[in-house]
Amino acid sequence: MARRRQAAARTRSAAAGSWLALLAATTLGDGVDTLRAEVRANGLSRGAFRLIVQSYAGNDGREPSQWEHPIGSAQRAVTADDLRAGVYVSLLELREAVPSVLPAHPFVVAWIEAGEPDLEFDGRMARPGPGSTYGVVRRADRQDAVHISLNRTVAA
Repeated sequence: MARRRQAAARTRSAAAGSWLALLAATTLGDGVDTLRAEVRANGLSRGAFRLIVQSYAGNDGREPSQWEHPIGSAQRAVTADDLRAGVYVSLLELREAVPSVLPAHPFVVAWIEAGEPDLEFDGRMARPGPGSTYGVVRRADRQDAVHISLNRTVAA
């Protein structure tokens, strides 16, 4: 009975958010969450960019390494003007249904690269290359929105 109440509460919460959240809550169940990210960057030259946003479970409290797999990801084409104004991205996060015994300290990572998105739809396997402009933010375990500033550069 308690599980039904949790599912109903999640569906009501999702209905107040996006269609993606509602779809996830009603079809995929408790192991799925959605995350909204607002990504901003200043000081970029004109041109087309590929924006990649990934979320990580981060159970040990450190920033994700290049070998970890994201629990949510998205990519899209953006311009420098878009990033100055703020780009909103929704991610579908696929988490383990059974909670981890370690405390969760999730991270969201976003970066840009010159050019257009590639054929990989969600950017799940993408990793920032040398010279990529990026930002990282730690978030609460079930926080549904974050703000990321692209203000770092990957070392060569």
